[in-house]
Amino acid sequence: MSDMELVDCAVAQSMYEEGRSGIDVAEMWISSVVAALIEVQNARAVNPAAHPQFGPEATPHVAARRIIARLLDAGWRPPDGECLDLPEVPGE
Repeated sequence: MSDMELVDCAVAQSMYEEGRSGIDVAEMWISSVVAALIEVQNARAVNPAAHPQFGPEATPHVAARRIIARLLDAGWRPPDGECLDLPEVPGE
């Protein structure tokens, strides 16, 4: 399986094909989701029904989940425990 087969997101695939790095892709998605969150929160301060397509919760937690989903779609994968040098978890 090639690395590009791990990329579900057409925008990320296009950026990689243009020679952009994974950091560029992550920066683009993170800034886009944060900007959308700010826009939704500002609009809902004036009109609570604004931007219904964003969903009922316009919170940092929801934005974080959206960012993680976008990064996974862009081919990013969580690191394994060994590379993080984490302490042993009891019971494993």
